[in-house]
This record gives sequence, structure tokens and C-alpha cells, in this order.
Amino acid sequence: MADNRDEALIMFAARWEPYGGADASEIFVCFGLSESQYRARLYQALTRSGHGAVDVDARVRTRLLRYSTS
Repeated sequence: MADNRDEALIMFAARWEPYGGADASEIFVCFGLSESQYRARLYQALTRSGHGAVDVDARVRTRLLRYSTS
């Protein structure tokens, strides 16, 4: 099961996904991370949590994985 931090990262990313992702300032305000740190942590959260640990559509999860590694 995902921890609260993983869930927060994934849900934040899912909210911003339709808009191409959040900008660096929004990421910093919410998480205190640079964009590259955020993407790395998002990737870790997505791969650590497994499918279904956080309720995100499989297609959105796939797009978030792609985003987190770009």
C-alpha cells in the first residue's frame, strides 16, 4: 500500500496531468522539490505503490510514468 507522501505525489500529478503537468513553482510550493526531484519521486511512488494502491486510472498511471521519466 502507498504511504501518504506517495499518494499525495500521485494524486497531485494526476490532477495536473491533463494540463501537461504542474509548473516548477507549483511543485516547489506543494512539495519543496525541484521539478527533477519531483519527477524522480513520482516515478518511485508509481513503481513502489503498484497498481491499485492509489486509485488512478491505468491510462493515467501510464502517462504519469512516461512524464516522470521524461
